[in-house]
Amino acid sequence: MLGRLVMAAIAGALVWKYRDSLREYAKGNQAPAREKLADLLQTVQQRSETLLDRTKEQISTRLDTAQDRLRRGGFEPRQEDVPSSSFRG
Repeated sequence: MLGRLVMAAIAGALVWKYRDSLREYAKGNQAPAREKLADLLQTVQQRSETLLDRTKEQISTRLDTAQDRLRRGGFEPRQEDVPSSSFRG
């Protein structure tokens, strides 16, 4: 549900930002709109690849850290690893 709301917000922002190009495209002058759309797609691709690389690096680092901690003799969660809303009976 939240994902759909975020996607709708992003789509709305893109339509608002490129409204003039979309209007030109609707009138039949497609060349400027195609160029802007191609540039937009390239930007989206570059940013998503960057985010995926960062995420992959973070996941790898955390998994390596967890493996090292397990190999050293067990896994005891640090204070920052324990959710503050956990039940303490």
